[in-house]
Amino acid sequence: MAKLKKIVTYTDYRFEETGELTPEQIKKWKSGNEDLQDEVLDEVEFELVRDKVNEDHDWPELVEDE
Repeated sequence: MAKLKKIVTYTDYRFEETGELTPEQIKKWKSGNEDLQDEVLDEVEFELVRDKVNEDHDWPELVEDE
């Protein structure tokens, strides 16, 4: 007996955004200072706005019993 076998790779791309930033958070972010940017990241929450699944697969391979 024989069957077909293939490898399938799924990649899920998630697009996330925060709510509106305060003027102070914008100032910290634009400073380019990573410590200040980390502060902003600690203060906000990201929410999923959309996602996309990408599928890639190899051509099926015939597998025969020996």
